Amino acid sequence: MSQKTDITDLTICRSAFAAWVFLYHLDLHLHFSAWLGPLSGLIRHGYLGVDGFFILSGLILMHTHREFHVPKMDWIKPELTWPAPKAIFSFYAKRLARIYPVHLATLLILLALLAGGAALGLTPYTPKSFGMTTLVQNLFLVQGWGGDHFGAWNYPSWSISTEWAGYLLFPLFATLLSYFIREVSIQLAVLLWPVLGLIYYISGNTLNLTFSAGLIRFFPEFLLGIASFRVTTIVSDFEFARQLFFWAGLGLTFLGAALSVDVLAVLGLWGVLFALYLQADSEKPPVFGRRPVLHFLGLLSYCFYMSFATAEMLTVQGFRHFGWQPTTHGWLFAACMTGSTFALAMLLRVLVEQPCRKLANRWLTPQDAVKQVARATEKPQSLF
Repeated sequence: MSQKTDITDLTICRSAFAAWVFLYHLDLHLHFSAWLGPLSGLIRHGYLGVDGFFILSGLILMHTHREFHVPKMDWIKPELTWPAPKAIFSFYAKRLARIYPVHLATLLILLALLAGGAALGLTPYTPKSFGMTTLVQNLFLVQGWGGDHFGAWNYPSWSISTEWAGYLLFPLFATLLSYFIREVSIQLAVLLWPVLGLIYYISGNTLNLTFSAGLIRFFPEFLLGIASFRVTTIVSDFEFARQLFFWAGLGLTFLGAALSVDVLAVLGLWGVLFALYLQADSEKPPVFGRRPVLHFLGLLSYCFYMSFATAEMLTVQGFRHFGWQPTTHGWLFAACMTGSTFALAMLLRVLVEQPCRKLANRWLTPQDAVKQVARATEKPQSLF
């Protein structure tokens, strides 16, 4: 399989996960899930979209960053060689360039809004969420490592903080799992499910662990994504296996959400993501086809995910100013929160994420690679 950084089906999944989380938070204000009958559980467990991101993160990092894979040779046991410090620091820089600019931009926007509100005599509806200690934690991306207990500042970023913890350990995980035979990855993947089940049971039959408990939820799923990559070549060529993982995963996701069994739903999410990656690994057409709009929403998903809390704060403040209740003006609340989230996400995408990624690619790509790309894209000169 070619080492593409973008897999259409998985990018579309990113848009679905972000939308799922958004609808969950919208329902916390409007309670519209009560009118959806059998689908109500799906909305009320929209926080599981974050679990989809965690699994997907481990899988895609293993697919993309093969510089940490221990090379294999037939009939010869590979030597365990650790990645060069330069490769590790380059990886850290690339990942930080991917997540930090948008994170920092949202913090600066919130600071500006708080300053403007203070000048007008307005206070946020959750003042305790905007302390200086947690601001420092957010600036260093450690707020999800146990210090933040109530979702300070841009509260969805707790998951970005846990992702950063995973990035710091990824070179170690990737090296070890690529060194050992595939059976070790299979055993690890199997073992992670009872671990996740134990976490679910101890936490009161939920995986909605955020802020100070985020790492407990993150690492089993992140490792599951990493381990899954190692076994794709075993089953990717079997059409029946791809179909089974996809449809069984989809069914388990809906069933787990309907029955309020988070572990079952996460098992389903893993099945769907694994099936879609198998489809790409076998170089078959995308399961969802070429959907430009959904693909674009997938590319926008990070900015969208990082924007909805700010949009929520503005919408709630606006309703407080007019003395309205979200439940009595449901359609207006939904329209305001959705529209402002998309507007802010587009601004972040165009003004922050894309320019910063271009700069990072320019600074962090070795000059030899740049010259090779330039030669490959250079138009041949005419002979006449």
